[in-house]
Amino acid sequence: MQLGGPDYTVPLGRRDGLTFATRKVTIANLSSQISNTGTILASLATKNLDATDVVALSGGHTIGLSSCSSFGNRLYPTQDPIMDKTFAKNLKAICLTNYTIATTMLDIRSPNAFDNKYYVNLMNRQGLFTSDQDLYSYSQTKHIVINFANNQSLFFEKFIIAMIKIGQLSVLTGSQGEIRANCSARNPST
Repeated sequence: MQLGGPDYTVPLGRRDGLTFATRKVTIANLSSQISNTGTILASLATKNLDATDVVALSGGHTIGLSSCSSFGNRLYPTQDPIMDKTFAKNLKAICLTNYTIATTMLDIRSPNAFDNKYYVNLMNRQGLFTSDQDLYSYSQTKHIVINFANNQSLFFEKFIIAMIKIGQLSVLTGSQGEIRANCSARNPST
């Protein structure tokens, strides 16, 4: 909310797991930045997320940073022809090689604001990751990108819906899990 994003009420009553997710489990549940939209849609459809949910959740890339190694494949050895030439030139000034240890903002238009400019970037071929830029190239999601670029309120509305849906995945019930007194630590054993 401090960055201007939508405010919404998080549903209550979700229990916390008794273990923390491992890196392997976390990675297995995330799409790669080099995945194409068809692959991402198919993967997230298994979690009851539709194309609008996927495009809305991807809008979270309106804030944050990325390392060169996460998108360098779009610059080296040859530039992705879909990528805007000026955008690529500016990225190459930061990322001198595919493995340069440097970072850049995910959203060049408004890096410190949670807004719909991420979608404007995609329409201008300035998406950092393949998985982002492909949302505008893919026929099933292109119109959603355009709608969100033109209507920030619509993006916020659909983002909230998708966040609530994602928060309802794999809900623990009954004696499964616990309600933590401190979100970042398991409750002391009794």
